[in-house]
Amino acid sequence: MRMTVAAAGDGGSPNPGPAAVSLGLSVAVVSSLVNGSTFVLQKKGIVRARGRGRGTDCPRTWSEGVALGQIGNFLAYTAVPTVLVTPLGALGVPFGSILASYLLKEKLNILGKLGCLLSCAGSVVLIIHSPKSESVTTQAELEEKLTNPGI
Repeated sequence: MRMTVAAAGDGGSPNPGPAAVSLGLSVAVVSSLVNGSTFVLQKKGIVRARGRGRGTDCPRTWSEGVALGQIGNFLAYTAVPTVLVTPLGALGVPFGSILASYLLKEKLNILGKLGCLLSCAGSVVLIIHSPKSESVTTQAELEEKLTNPGI
């Protein structure tokens, strides 16, 4: 019995081409940007609403942003292996921090800037040195991998 199964953490694409990898990584970076900016934009909306004397009810923009970011992550996970997309999720923190310093006029001290730099550098290093994933093409190979994880 032949069965095509993607290996755990393989992202559904056994050997993506360079164009698919570039597209998947781009979608992952944009979705991290969206995820990191949603909280800053929510706070900006709350501050603006308070200044106008209205309540702080602005969950629509925030929930739409989070949904859009998660859809982008889902698309990135289907295009390239998980080991390439997951480190890019950490880029939401530097994106949010930098955006907050510009939009909300919050001070980003030297340790915050260093943390943003290290987070970006760590994501790049993890992507560059990510292991190659193997695809499972038969049920026997799947059973072998499940019973002998090789950790």
